Parts: sequence; C-alpha cells; structure tokens
Amino acid sequence: MKLTTYNRPLPSNFFRFFDDHATKAKQLDASHRPAVNIVETEDAYELELLAPGRAKENFNLAFNEGTLEVTYTTPTAEPTVEMETSVKSNFRRREFSLVDFTRRFQLDDKVIDIDAIDATYVDGVLRLALPKREEALPKAPRQIEVA
Repeated sequence: MKLTTYNRPLPSNFFRFFDDHATKAKQLDASHRPAVNIVETEDAYELELLAPGRAKENFNLAFNEGTLEVTYTTPTAEPTVEMETSVKSNFRRREFSLVDFTRRFQLDDKVIDIDAIDATYVDGVLRLALPKREEALPKAPRQIEVA
C-alpha cells in the first residue's frame, strides 16, 4: 500500500483563521495611540505613556495654550540591511508597526508648573513629571486663635 502526499500550497484564506477583530481593528486604525497612565501624587502628576521600540530622539513634547502635546514621528531614513530583508519577506501575519502618533492633554497652568515639566524615556515607557505649583499644593489647616 502506497500513501500519496500532495505538496500543495496553503489556500490564500487559510491564515484568516487566525485573525481576530481586535487585531484587524488595530491594523486598520491609522491613528493608533499608545496607552497612558496618569497618577496624582501629593506634589505632582505623573504621566506614563507606553511606547516600546521607539527612539527617544523622535519624541516631541510641546506646551501651547493649555495643551501638552506628545508626538512621535517615525524617521524617514534609509532602511538598514536588517530592515531590507524584513521588508522583502513574505509576511503571513503582521501585527505590529511603529506608526506616528499624537496625544494631547489639557493642563491647567494655574495648577501645573509648566517650566518644571521633566520627561524621561526608559524601557519603552515615556514618563512625564508634572509638578504642581506651590499655590496648588494642599496646605495644613490653619489654627485661628480666639481672642
């Protein structure tokens, strides 16, 4: 008895089996925005923006008319040798890409000390320290003496 094997390529729609709606939505959404955590401490606000795989030189932070704008722009430089081989690959599934994004946050400059904002980018997380102004810090109760 002889078993016959067929060397046929997989049908073009075979890999659709692995698709899910969340993945398709992300691929179609050109305005992909990274997730943000905002934490309030006693003397500041801390903003953490999840943006792994990016170069800190391509971030732009600007404050204008009460709005803090965080922008990332992908470089337009020539692809490296590694990128050339990756681009020529025949992807069966591609779920990630580094796309440009912009996030805007409304800030009250009466509460936030705009001149003291500090930013660091470590391990794929952009952290912004937004210190509160002295006037906005909680004050201890004032004791009033009765005369």
